[in-house]
Amino acid sequence: MDFISLGNANDIGASCHYLGINGTGVVLDVGADPNEDGPATLPDFVPIINREIDHVFVTHAHHDHIGSLPALNEKWPMARLHLTPATRTLTVSMLYASARLQQRKFDEGSSPFRALFDEEDLEDVFDAFRAHPYGEWFDLQPGHIQTKFYYSGHLLGATGVLLATEDGRRIFYTSDTCVHNQTIIPGGSYPSEPVDILIMESTLGADPVAETITRAEEEIRFGERLAAVLNRGGTVLLPVFMLGRAQEILALLGDYKRREIIDPETPIYSAGGLREVSRIYDDCADSTPRLDSEFKVYGVEQRQFPRNHKARRRALNQPGIHVLASGMMIEHTLSHKVAVELLEDEKHAIFFVGFAKEDLPAGKLLHAAQSGAEGVLLSRERGMQKIVCEVDRFRFSGHANRQDLAKLAMELQPKTIILVHGETKARQWLAGTIREKCPNARVLTPGQGELFTI
Repeated sequence: MDFISLGNANDIGASCHYLGINGTGVVLDVGADPNEDGPATLPDFVPIINREIDHVFVTHAHHDHIGSLPALNEKWPMARLHLTPATRTLTVSMLYASARLQQRKFDEGSSPFRALFDEEDLEDVFDAFRAHPYGEWFDLQPGHIQTKFYYSGHLLGATGVLLATEDGRRIFYTSDTCVHNQTIIPGGSYPSEPVDILIMESTLGADPVAETITRAEEEIRFGERLAAVLNRGGTVLLPVFMLGRAQEILALLGDYKRREIIDPETPIYSAGGLREVSRIYDDCADSTPRLDSEFKVYGVEQRQFPRNHKARRRALNQPGIHVLASGMMIEHTLSHKVAVELLEDEKHAIFFVGFAKEDLPAGKLLHAAQSGAEGVLLSRERGMQKIVCEVDRFRFSGHANRQDLAKLAMELQPKTIILVHGETKARQWLAGTIREKCPNARVLTPGQGELFTI
């Protein structure tokens, strides 16, 4: 088998990997780098430009796993794109939204790059979709390669991929995975028998704190801090990723209200694309793994975040919870605008409930607050602002911690382990730990474009 990582192998953007298996070309995910703009967001297809791509696996609908599907489809229009039914529905919604966003950014002058694809281009992508349920074998190449999807526990529709070849080799790709239950989504499932090659994510490999905190403990702390802010008359901003984290947090807030951890009359505001994603979560409730098949995200009462400036000011000046994208508080998004408004009032709070990249506004604010800095620059228009409101982080990750990943590697007993989707320090820690725990396994940390023949 040939393996080439086509995305930035030392970061979490543009997840994309090529496998050459007995003459069949397979690609695992085709993401775009959310930290870049224009053509720089794409994976580097040059190392495989003269190879055939027969099949593509779309493991879930986050932008860093689907954002470059149109670019791949343009180059290899005959490739079939395999995914779960829920991921198909989410991917259609997310790619349409991405096309509109790229065009809007170019039109308003916030990006110098024309949209990489438009809505018309997406029709060819969607025609190539082939949806498959979890747990049932299907043929890639009849008699040569079979595939089975395993629920990954990351978000709605997310899947790990098992490939079994005619000569008995088994290759498992975890994609993004979480072994523990979230609020809506149960923990992932994995092959019960050993595999030969394990391609495994490394997102939390450099995070020692994540392995020391349980979700139950964090839920208690989160509920207590929310109640404290609301009881002093403040409002809380929860910057969220619109797919996955938003729905999990809304479910948790609904649970807090039912148990009266927070006042059941507390208004919860949401807005934008995350409301459409929540509708898809509800539509798929009966056909995807759930901890509670009866739960509906829209069963949690939500108000539309006000568009009118006067109504917005009124909403922010009374106790309430604002669940708004983007999770990284990228400039000009709703979460960024609201953060700027709340930052200098001591009764309010900004609570991060997911990953906050250090070089983006969410990470800058969190780092400044944790280091005791007096101020932070979130908006060039507002200039340096004092950090007066409460700022904290709560760990509700949809990723397995590094000890869980090392344990998974031990359980699957692979001969070769390929670590992907993680920063350099994360992959280095995991590689060292796995070599100790699995001394007979070959552990690889490939660079972008580097060819490994296994």
